[in-house]
Amino acid sequence: MPNLYTDLEIPQLKISVRQPLGLFINNEFCPSSDGKTIETVNPSTGEVITSFQAASEKDVDKAVKAARDAFENVWSKTSAEQRGIYLSNLLKLIEEEQETLAALETLDAGKPFHSNAMGDLAQIMQLTRYFAGSADKYNKGDTIPLSSEKFAYTLKVPFGVVAQIIPWNYPLAMACWKLQGALAAGNTLVIKPAENTSLSLLYFATLIKKAGFPAGVVNILPGYGMLVGKSLASHMDVDKISFTGSTKVGGFVLEASGQSNLKDVTLECGGKSPALVFEDADLDKAVDWIAAGIFYNSGQNCTANSRVYVQSSIYDKFVEKFKEIAKKDWDVSGNFDPFDEKCLVGPVISSTQYDRIKEFIELGKKEEKLSMFQTSEFPVEQAKGYFIPPTIFTDVPQSSRLLQEEIFGPVVVVSKFENYDDAMKLANDTCYGLASAIFTGDVKKAHMFARDIKAGTVWVNSSNDEDVTVPFGGFKMSGIGRELGQSGVDTYLQTKAVHVNLK
Repeated sequence: MPNLYTDLEIPQLKISVRQPLGLFINNEFCPSSDGKTIETVNPSTGEVITSFQAASEKDVDKAVKAARDAFENVWSKTSAEQRGIYLSNLLKLIEEEQETLAALETLDAGKPFHSNAMGDLAQIMQLTRYFAGSADKYNKGDTIPLSSEKFAYTLKVPFGVVAQIIPWNYPLAMACWKLQGALAAGNTLVIKPAENTSLSLLYFATLIKKAGFPAGVVNILPGYGMLVGKSLASHMDVDKISFTGSTKVGGFVLEASGQSNLKDVTLECGGKSPALVFEDADLDKAVDWIAAGIFYNSGQNCTANSRVYVQSSIYDKFVEKFKEIAKKDWDVSGNFDPFDEKCLVGPVISSTQYDRIKEFIELGKKEEKLSMFQTSEFPVEQAKGYFIPPTIFTDVPQSSRLLQEEIFGPVVVVSKFENYDDAMKLANDTCYGLASAIFTGDVKKAHMFARDIKAGTVWVNSSNDEDVTVPFGGFKMSGIGRELGQSGVDTYLQTKAVHVNLK
């Protein structure tokens, strides 16, 4: 019998964690059917943390069956009020365990503990509170009078068994965006965390059980995407799948749905989000917001404002201030312990991602007419882990790969525009449409931008400050459907129409 738990020590916080390592099926941790495991690495040191069980196709079938049985026999008969109570119980446990959950995020994903991981937990608590309260409010239908002898009404009903695939950049937060909304709607779940950031969600499973959720309602299957993710996307007994990750893999999920049972699909995929800075903007505030919008979480955000367009009349002044704030507030030099309060920029997630970002930086160095600024020397020789200094490329042409492709790291490109029409043409010149930002003192211009930009989220004089009560999702190749807010429940409900003849 493999070891299904290990003890993890986090001396910086004086925390000891009894870490689950097994698959979570029917409220129990169990070994994988074929005995395979995955090593998880601390990206701030490059050292192996531990190994956990890796699910097989057989385990996927087992978890889906557990979710189906729980839905048919228990969860579909559980009142909306009771679902809200279970989520309220979960909220209390998250509040009690927030430091442990954040510490696991820091250890496994490299997130700076104080400025990043604890912020994620604050949002998780907020959204859990929101969805706990929504469980008996957002599943209401309508009554439709048709004539004196007939009326109709609609019912909003859960899909049943929902599969959810979680990315590595926000392991627990993205899981909770999906999990809490789907549970409030009345579905049962099979969740696959990313293979390199599974620890926090496995620990979170212990809170699911303590909160009183019946066995089989939530099942968590760590494993490889090409096996577990593919099996869930093509499974004939999964009614809906929700995926957050790359656009390329999102396409595979959509294709797998079409080739199996046409399960409903929600996708939140990549982005190359523009930020436009006009000459009438508050320049200091714009610089602060944009720096945070690209360097927070080491640039590993689908909504990161990685394309910055600045009106030519203020371009040089903006670039000067942008470099100053990057060096002052976002430098990685000497701060290689994400548990240190002074560490604001952690490592990127893996050696693979490190090499990919490095490749883009080398490409930028070779492009003519580009200027590059980095907050410190790269590679960062003193660091053991995958640290990349914030990097700014200026005067980047629209045709550059740096401007067109999602880099997913602390790398930003800055270019000029002349007027509003020019800015909009540049901003919409992308296959993505996840988020956008405008900085201006002109309210008319701000609303014109909101009208004209082809993106699911628009920030006016801010960036990357989403709220759990507001719907979130993308246009074009950035995704299908919406999460958070009322949409975070509605996306897990389908409508049934009932016709009643009184004759």
